Amino acid sequence: MPELPELELLRETLSKHTAGATILRVVLDPKRAFIIRYPPLEFARELTGKTIADVRRRGKFLIFSFADFDKLLVVNPMLGGRFALASRAAPALASTCFTLQLGKALDIRFLDSTLMARIYLTADPATDVPSFAQLGPDALDPVLTFDEFTKRLRKHRGELKNVLRNQAFVSGIGNAYADEILFAAKLRPLRRASSLDDAQRRALYDAMRDTLRDAVSTTAQQYAAGKHPLHKQERGFMKIHGRKKTTCPRCGHRISVVHPGGEATYYCRGCQL
Repeated sequence: MPELPELELLRETLSKHTAGATILRVVLDPKRAFIIRYPPLEFARELTGKTIADVRRRGKFLIFSFADFDKLLVVNPMLGGRFALASRAAPALASTCFTLQLGKALDIRFLDSTLMARIYLTADPATDVPSFAQLGPDALDPVLTFDEFTKRLRKHRGELKNVLRNQAFVSGIGNAYADEILFAAKLRPLRRASSLDDAQRRALYDAMRDTLRDAVSTTAQQYAAGKHPLHKQERGFMKIHGRKKTTCPRCGHRISVVHPGGEATYYCRGCQL
């Protein structure tokens, strides 16, 4: 699932290549168009001829605005949604749901192998996009100071990993980066948020900011170096998530994996308290 660092790379890259570009044609795969929460033929008709102004990110949503259109294209990638930039002559990509054809033979292709993504065309995301109005501040937003983070955290008494993934608490963090943040903070994922002392709350806040900033930088560097195309995720730099049957890079203890709620949670029993 793309999370804040991958979506920040998408925002920056799509903005760079598409700002000021006009959509010449929208191509739909009729078997996959149901992910568009808008009549698909009207979606294609209304976007054709529109000029992209910019691409923004709000938590785990990407938002396209247009210079000559009052609606927004809001994308919730969910588990498998990905964007690809490609030449129009490039081979077809599996799982392409729709393509925005721009000038200079450039395509923006949206892919989803799971068909769980949701696409909206709306003038009012707060009304038309589920959970959008309830989003908390972005995990890297400057307005989310430590004091504000602490105030919000005191309202949540559940397990730390669930709290971090709660988009109403802070937005942008999913399963993988929650593991990384808690490892950096030396806090166990199943520990309750209400049990933290002031020093541990500070450690959690600092770990969230540092982990995500480092991941944004690393992900951008990997893409710039050509290590993966835009629609592929490369998370080999992660310290704990996905490291089953290996040892902790900090203390050498065997990494544990549990599946509360069905998704894998990775942590170290030796140094996460």
